[in-house]
Amino acid sequence: MVFQVLPAGPERTVETWDFFFESAELESAEVEGARYIDEVLQVQDIAIVESVQRGMRTPAYDQGRIVYDPAGTGLSEHGVHHFHGLVLDAYRALVQQPEQAAIRAVDQEYVANRAVS
Repeated sequence: MVFQVLPAGPERTVETWDFFFESAELESAEVEGARYIDEVLQVQDIAIVESVQRGMRTPAYDQGRIVYDPAGTGLSEHGVHHFHGLVLDAYRALVQQPEQAAIRAVDQEYVANRAVS
């Protein structure tokens, strides 16, 4: 399955779903799985996204694209942010010159030492 979310304007997106199966003759479980995604998950996702978009237009909104909770109660996306940072670091490592990679390593060591102290 390939799922794409494409921006189509400031408050509009277009979603596409492509399903790939082993054979042209679908098993009943495959049909039910695709139906569940279409009739249950997608409906829930649309409602959540629309609710978030309404909330972002209110004066109470003060977050960025990732929910941050400095208290660390678990009601945030610290893990998502960390994972995105790991992916970014991996991409950077592929394209950096050796001296840039050394500077990045020193920066990471500095940040790690500050977190410990």
